[in-house]
Amino acid sequence: MKRFILLIALLLPMSLSAQIPAIEKLGKEAKRHKGVEYESVGSFMLGMASKMAAKEQRATFEMLDHIDMIVSEDNTFLDTLEPRLKSIIDDLGASFIGKTDEERATNEVYAVKKGDIITQLIIFTKSKTKGYAVTAMTGEIPENRLGEIAKLSPPKK
Repeated sequence: MKRFILLIALLLPMSLSAQIPAIEKLGKEAKRHKGVEYESVGSFMLGMASKMAAKEQRATFEMLDHIDMIVSEDNTFLDTLEPRLKSIIDDLGASFIGKTDEERATNEVYAVKKGDIITQLIIFTKSKTKGYAVTAMTGEIPENRLGEIAKLSPPKK
């Protein structure tokens, strides 16, 4: 799924609506480091993706306004990224939602909520060997649909 979104990101101009500015700033700084990639997908591209996605994935794309992804296959920027990300999470007032410990990686999930709707979601994925990913999303995500969002996270290598 990440490759599909990144392909669209490369082919179409980006729309910067409803983005988390601190994540955008961190992503732009991070991509200056060797081996770190940053992609930003706006509402226009998500709308296009929803039209091309399988029927069961359309609703997932439609509830999102923006996705930012910072991905690295090594840990050279991790010592800088991790404390800055935690500071951004604190500044946003995001709550810790949960942690999953999978075979290859751990995922920490943080969210800013208005009632039962998540407006900002940050997923911090750390490989158990090497590498990490930050996925930040904005939109109107009902809590009971978080499982659908998990499928949009960067793949584990």
